[in-house]
Amino acid sequence: INVNIKAVHILTKAVLPGFIQRDRGYIMNVASSAGLLPGGPYMSTYYATKAYVTSLTTAIHGELRDLKSNVHISMLCPGPVDTNFNNVANVKFALSGIPADYCAYYALCKMFTGKLTIVPTFTMKAGVFGSRFLPRQVLAFMTGHQQKKKTDNI
Repeated sequence: INVNIKAVHILTKAVLPGFIQRDRGYIMNVASSAGLLPGGPYMSTYYATKAYVTSLTTAIHGELRDLKSNVHISMLCPGPVDTNFNNVANVKFALSGIPADYCAYYALCKMFTGKLTIVPTFTMKAGVFGSRFLPRQVLAFMTGHQQKKKTDNI
């Protein structure tokens, strides 16, 4: 909660006034595809904190648009990303991760075009898009099933 909510909120609010005053700047908040989906059983806090990041970023994006500001805010919402943290923490994913350098490059390219929601892979884009057509409880069940498979394999 301190990293996914408190730090994102404090840092965003700390740099935003200066960017608005100069009428230029970019902010990229790291969310997750989890933040675009309903809560996931077995990782409820993670899903909730990432939903906070997507809500905060979307709201600020709207405020900046209303100001006709040249300040841009984006949210990176990848699925699994291969990092050393995953190895150290013994994190397992149901889907294979993308290389971290590809994720970073893609995110920066999209951020500099002013894109709000950045989802680097077709698989995650399709999943997020498809989730709009299913009831929240069905999505939560499906997400929980994927999360449970990960914990069962540890």
